[in-house]
Amino acid sequence: MKCVNAWQPSHTIFRWTVLFVGLALSCAEAPPNIIFILADDLGYGDVDIAPLRSPEATIVPTPNIRKLRENGMLFLRGYSGQVCAPSRCSLMTGRHSGHCTIRGNDGSYSPLLPSDTTVAEVLQEKYHTAILGKWGLGNFNTTGYPLVQGFDDFVGQDSQVACHNWYPYTIQNNTDGSYHLPSNQEASDSNCGEHHSKCKWLNDHINEAVSAYIANKSSSSKPFFLFFSTTTPHVGDLMGNSSSHPVPAPYDTLFPQWTKELALYAGAIAAQDMFVGAVLEALTANDIMNDTLVFFSGDNGPDDTNFKFWDDVGPFRGKKRSLHEGGVRQNIVAHWPGHIEPNSTSDHIFTFWDFLPTAADIAGIDLPPGIDGISAVPALLSKNGTQQQDHTYLYWEFCCYDQTTGILPNQYKGGWVQAVRFDDANATYMTEWKAIRVDSQPPTFLFNITGDMSESIDLSSSYPAVVQTATNFMDESHTANKWWPSSPNSTVKCCAACYNPQGCPAPCVGPAPPPPKCQHVAPVIPFNVLNGTWIQQSVEKFHYGMTVDKSSLTIQLSVDDCTDCCWETAYGTISADARTINVQGTTGSCNRTLTGEVCDDGNTLTIEWSQRWPSWQKPETVDLD
Repeated sequence: MKCVNAWQPSHTIFRWTVLFVGLALSCAEAPPNIIFILADDLGYGDVDIAPLRSPEATIVPTPNIRKLRENGMLFLRGYSGQVCAPSRCSLMTGRHSGHCTIRGNDGSYSPLLPSDTTVAEVLQEKYHTAILGKWGLGNFNTTGYPLVQGFDDFVGQDSQVACHNWYPYTIQNNTDGSYHLPSNQEASDSNCGEHHSKCKWLNDHINEAVSAYIANKSSSSKPFFLFFSTTTPHVGDLMGNSSSHPVPAPYDTLFPQWTKELALYAGAIAAQDMFVGAVLEALTANDIMNDTLVFFSGDNGPDDTNFKFWDDVGPFRGKKRSLHEGGVRQNIVAHWPGHIEPNSTSDHIFTFWDFLPTAADIAGIDLPPGIDGISAVPALLSKNGTQQQDHTYLYWEFCCYDQTTGILPNQYKGGWVQAVRFDDANATYMTEWKAIRVDSQPPTFLFNITGDMSESIDLSSSYPAVVQTATNFMDESHTANKWWPSSPNSTVKCCAACYNPQGCPAPCVGPAPPPPKCQHVAPVIPFNVLNGTWIQQSVEKFHYGMTVDKSSLTIQLSVDDCTDCCWETAYGTISADARTINVQGTTGSCNRTLTGEVCDDGNTLTIEWSQRWPSWQKPETVDLD
């Protein structure tokens, strides 16, 4: 529906509009289309609109993001979550990480629940709803899958782990959990050819789907909400390719002046900018630019790039997974011609958990209970005369034992970390306080980020009353979550991450893995039939070899066609009846410890692994007599 400049926010719709009839009435009440474009691991300084990036740093031109900003509003104090899944949970549910279902990586382990209400579910009352791209809040056939969380359409990757594969053969397409992309059936560095032109980068596939979706819904009498979630410039994989950003043409040739890795990372950022440009082109081509509110942001701080070369973290401390500003500070842009003042900025704090209440306000829909966010409509539409409500404070929590050093290292040690950020208007001058505490115990670090954006000077000893206020905020913001237990002290560990749908060892939790569905036709499997080539039953048809030493009941596993796999050789033991395998593969920092049960149906041998790996099979017929 095209109703240029006809919309008014829900709290200012005039009663006299009921006197109009026909199209005039429906247009006056029609809310805009809403698009949220989310980049993945995009650093604060990775885009050329960042006001606080160093002028000496190398710049990747992002003209389309700049166009969005110059014709819209930049929130100078924009905040996300600290890592992929918790950040997306806040964006989708309007709750900070002390209340979100998902508080660590990833959503395969603790998917969104039926009790969760997403922004899509809220908008579904009046909107077509779609997510195209990365999800990460619940796999296919779980309570967190997009189609049971308010989305009418989903094309992309449901699992965060799967999203690391940039050239997947299998993705999810609505009710099809194993939708195949034929061009990627044998995707590898050699098979994809020069510039990977014989395969399809999933981000390009999703970008095309976005343009098609906009064109399809532009003539509908019902507006649409589109969540366009890319995987750029997050690291990605292509079998046999050693690069962490194996972008295809044209992105891989845009920056020949830099080394290969720098050029490919820059190409990923340039690709993200082109995706923004494609959205703007589609809105213009379908004559709905003025009827569409577009948001753009990254999902958390940058991760493991050449920070000094790019100035990814700007003047801030930390990076992805850090609760310092470098892990959560974002350039958030909103664009809506005719409603948002062009080339404007706002000092209003806009967080990811503000998106749901903002979208609901725009749509004229009541909020569900338990929302932490605040509608930013008054700040967006500065002429409507409504007073903008502000946050009393912002809150984050996260379990992390990894090093999260950007240019500047964390001031705190690893553990269960809480952080609050709040303005103090009662000070002699406006002060923006940031406090951080680990494992529910002192010390509590206190920084004045107004004058110390790098969080270098701990002021806790000088302002004990402010510290007490901050810890009170922390205590009242956390609710217990069985999937992501907190730490009452440094001796009790928290759950940092779990990438297994069946759960992970303590302190993480999860349902017991289901028993393997083995239907044995013989009580004992002869050892000699285990030797040979096994095929992993999943997207990537890796080939595994198994060598069995019957005398010592030991085995050796090897993978012969995956040069960048987590492990290349693994060793373990096997039971006397050849039914149970325990194996560990270790390469560098990668460790895999698994238990598998060998099953047979008289024709095929299958190894059902307890976690992480899908089934392995030997396709040839085996004589068990």
